[in-house]
Order: sequence, then C-alpha cells, then structure tokens
Amino acid sequence: MKHRFLVPGAIALVAPLATTACSSSSSSGPALSTSSPSAVVSRATAVPTGPFALGRGEGFDASGAFLSLMTCDSPHDFSPALTFKNVPVGTAELALSMVDLNNHKIHWLQVGLPATAPGTKAHILTPGARELLNDLGEATYDGPCPPTGQTHRYQLTLYALRTPLPASFGRDTAPSQALEQLRSHADATAVLVAPYTRK
Repeated sequence: MKHRFLVPGAIALVAPLATTACSSSSSSGPALSTSSPSAVVSRATAVPTGPFALGRGEGFDASGAFLSLMTCDSPHDFSPALTFKNVPVGTAELALSMVDLNNHKIHWLQVGLPATAPGTKAHILTPGARELLNDLGEATYDGPCPPTGQTHRYQLTLYALRTPLPASFGRDTAPSQALEQLRSHADATAVLVAPYTRK
C-alpha cells in the first residue's frame, strides 16, 4: 500500500460546488433500533432535510475538475475531500468508490465509513474506514491518470448501507466483484462526476 502524507497548506480550499445526486431510497421516519441491546452499530439519526448528496471539498478547482495534486501528475496523488449530506435514516455505514467512466477502471474503493461522518478529509483515512484493492493493484486511492492530452471523467459514488459489511469484505475479492456487491447492498447512492485533463 502506498503511504502519502498531506502537506499542511498544500491544498487551497475550494468552496463545495453543487453536485448531481441520486437516491434509490429515502426516509424521514425515526432511526431504526439495533436488533440487540448489546449491538454497537453507528446509525444515522438526523432526519434528512433534502436529497442524499455527495459534494466536493478540497481537491477540486472552481469548475469542479480535479486539481493536479489529486492525480498521477503529482508525486503526492492525494485523495480529495468530500462532503456527505442528508444520509438516510437507518444507515449503518457508508462506502465510497471512484471509477473512470472512459475506461471503467476502479481507482478507489473505501468501506466502513461511519454513517455520522460529515465527509472525508483530503488524504486522511477516516477512523474505522478501510480501503480495498483497486484496479491498479493497490489498496489505496489512485488519482485520475488519463493519457496525455485527454480528458477523462471520474464518477465518485457514496453508498448508504443499512447492514454493516463484515470485516472480511473485499479481502479476497476482485475490485469489480467488490464494487458489484457494494452496488447490490446499497439502500441509497449519491453521485458526483469530476473531470481531469492531462496536459
């Protein structure tokens, strides 16, 4: 696994932009109780006030495109900051994926994000979360890396799961199979698409 460290002040803060979001389910009822009094499960309890949404934080420019610091054009190749809004009531945990829409390569798979997390910080793994193997053969974030002179579009998807994934999830699974399982287990998804043009 690669180990990259965020340099303080290396990323300019960019105000979150409006994003495209979709939700396969929503609920405004009370939070679900755990099946057992001894069960320790983090569940979203705030009642959503709008659609389940994934937004941009640090790591994107004013147009919504990736900054080069978040790509293979930088030796740092930091993962971006993202914001989570209106997580559905009853969500046990969240997961993330990033897929190149031009060649369908999986660049990032992250599971175990707390349902109460407001988002992710730039290249800081949220406590409790873990990264799965991607199509580049690493269990980490690998940023956009289209051929020189080309623009590729990258889809980031946030998954709301009502049942926590087992600790073994994705351990002996191909990235494509892990992504398929995430999609089939998700009760709701939020999506944003960000481009990157390689100079």
